[in-house]
Amino acid sequence: MIKVDFKLNKKLEILVDEKYFNSNVQDVTEDYIAISIPTNSGEYLPLSNGSIIDVIYYEEENIYKFSSTIIGRKFENIPILLLAKPEEIKKIQRRRYVRVPLIKTAKYINLKNEPKVNLSTINDSKYLKAVLVDLSGGGMRVKVSEEVKDNDFLLVALTVNEEEVLIVGQTKRRIKDNDGRFICGLSFESLDNATREQLIRYIFQLMRNQMKKIWGGF
Repeated sequence: MIKVDFKLNKKLEILVDEKYFNSNVQDVTEDYIAISIPTNSGEYLPLSNGSIIDVIYYEEENIYKFSSTIIGRKFENIPILLLAKPEEIKKIQRRRYVRVPLIKTAKYINLKNEPKVNLSTINDSKYLKAVLVDLSGGGMRVKVSEEVKDNDFLLVALTVNEEEVLIVGQTKRRIKDNDGRFICGLSFESLDNATREQLIRYIFQLMRNQMKKIWGGF
């Protein structure tokens, strides 16, 4: 079994009914892991003793997933849930390298050689149409009609769970397809951690949905 050194204040995500709830480690003993009450956009996750949950635990360079059971509660300045120590822990491939294929409409602005942009000054009329071809925590591929040069910076706006996310990526590869459009491989050189984690959660969601469709066909 993989051994994990659970540390105070480290981030956790609780997955229930395809929805993620944020939490963190409050205490660790030989018998349990104490966590804060999981929340999502101000919504608290009601969990009773005996509930079985899926947990994702984040370290600096590693991500782990395990199942656990709620074995109790206590109150130490804040309400705390007690999780049973997991019997099995799986290490997840670092998600920035997991690339998920998809076809999704997007829009972009070619910033040329100026990666820094004041988002408040962007005029929506400057956006051009694009198609998102695949996505990872470290980059994406988009298909565009206008010519893009190597090392151009593209500001891409895409919808992630009904929220518009703006990302700047640098063009590392270009391929011209049979229709005369350009498939551009973009690298996220300076993506902030919050946006990267938002993308990574979305990628996991896409992966689960795709697996459901595959297995549902048998």
